[in-house]
Amino acid sequence: MKVRSYIGLLSAGSLGGALVVGIFGWWMFSGINQSNRELEQESRNSGDSSSEYQDVHAFLSATRGCFEAFEIYPSNFAGIFGVVRDRLVVVKEGLNVISGKYSNNYPEEFLRPLFAGIKELEDAISSMEKAALPGTRNSGAILKSAGKAYEDARESLSQHLNTLESKAEQIMWKSKQSLEEKLIRLREEESANTVLFFMVSGFYLILVGLLALVTYKSFASPIRKLEAAAKNSIDHNKPFNLRESGPYEIRSVTRRLQGLIIGLEKTVQKRTGALQSSNKKLKLEMQQRKELETQLIHAQKMEAVGQLASGIAHEINSPSQFANDNILFLKDATDGFIKKLNQSPDAPTDEDIEFFKENAPEAVEQAAEGISRITTIVKSMKNFAYKDAESAKRNNDLNQAIRSTVVVATNEWKYHADLDLQLQEDLPLVPCNIGEINQVVLNLIVNGAHAIRDRIAEGQKGNIVVSTRYYPDAQCVIIAIADNGGGIPAKVQTRIFEPFFTTKEVGVGTGQGLAIAHNVIVKSHQGQIWFDSKEGIGTTFYIKLPMNQANLEQ
Repeated sequence: MKVRSYIGLLSAGSLGGALVVGIFGWWMFSGINQSNRELEQESRNSGDSSSEYQDVHAFLSATRGCFEAFEIYPSNFAGIFGVVRDRLVVVKEGLNVISGKYSNNYPEEFLRPLFAGIKELEDAISSMEKAALPGTRNSGAILKSAGKAYEDARESLSQHLNTLESKAEQIMWKSKQSLEEKLIRLREEESANTVLFFMVSGFYLILVGLLALVTYKSFASPIRKLEAAAKNSIDHNKPFNLRESGPYEIRSVTRRLQGLIIGLEKTVQKRTGALQSSNKKLKLEMQQRKELETQLIHAQKMEAVGQLASGIAHEINSPSQFANDNILFLKDATDGFIKKLNQSPDAPTDEDIEFFKENAPEAVEQAAEGISRITTIVKSMKNFAYKDAESAKRNNDLNQAIRSTVVVATNEWKYHADLDLQLQEDLPLVPCNIGEINQVVLNLIVNGAHAIRDRIAEGQKGNIVVSTRYYPDAQCVIIAIADNGGGIPAKVQTRIFEPFFTTKEVGVGTGQGLAIAHNVIVKSHQGQIWFDSKEGIGTTFYIKLPMNQANLEQ
């Protein structure tokens, strides 16, 4: 038998059993749902009866309240009839509600004596009210007659009210009894159906278990034996001896695998040699790629140095011109002093000598300051342009590297922003390739300066803050570079680390700066680089460098 025949039989058995269970469950739950609907209908009826009971009792209370009013208030109280009239209005309204909403339980012929009794009570009270008016003739006789009519109407109406109350109690009791009987029947039906459903489900589980056993015997067991025989043959060089069993396809695979394993060793040896050769080529290509990446980073750094060259030349030219002017002044002062000592005819006057004496020391200090500034710039350029041929990661002074980079980029930011260095003084040496980190910091400072330049009007300056901080618990150092430029638009924030992506005009940016920065920090240093940017407010880039680099070289 073929696999599809096995699968067909097994599927038919499992699906047939599931269909039977489903049909039975539908039948069972449809019956329960019908019972629930009947119970809900009965509950609504019970709710209506409860509302009906309340309305009837409200009517009874209001009617009896008319009788109680004559008992509570003094007989000479002038407003007694007004109080009773107001209550009669409520009584008639309540009786109308009962007549309109509950006519099934309280038909018209049942309520007719109540309407008549209320009318008689109202007429008797009106007669009593007229007799009580001042100046009425024969008021005593009329009042006595009206009182007799009131008592008769009250007696008759009280009997009808008692009948109404008894009927309301009876209806409420019947409603509750019916609801309780329905609930009991529903619980019994649910219990019986649940037991039956579990029995059917148990039979289905037994069927599924049998099908699973058949499946194991038909498929899993032959495949397991085939796998064990192949493993022993391949891994332990044992002969492939396995009796064919199971469906046609598994038997066919057994035969083919037996023939395949015979020539497998030679094929494996041949492929292993080819794989080793490919691994050597791959290692060589990876080494070449790493060298190319290092060269690309250095080339980008040299490109940055070339772009900054004019600014650096200007930065060197200003202190050199300053130092040259002071040196020329010192030369003139020295020549004057020599002529004065030699008493030459063209020697300076005493006033000139005094001027030289007063200003020469300051000129020496200023010349030394200018030369020191030039030395700092040249040293910073040397530190920044340093290239490690092996791309090794050594313990470096990160703060000093950042100071050098800030000096190199001075001409890019000083006309647009004030740069504040907030470097942790006791920052430990950080394992990194300092040349690559210099390039990343330069790119971020220049980007921040350009963002400020594009946002703030000419003549005004923004702010750039570069900070470092060491976190002993996390064993990492974080560099933060913040600017108050225009921020990064939300629509491009997910793309800024992509190669060749730039928001600058064509010819202005290559789109490689942040891509290289991401590659240097994440891939080369196993760190992290991220940013927090708000449009119109500014951007802060964070660089996280771990203190435990795997390939650290001392």
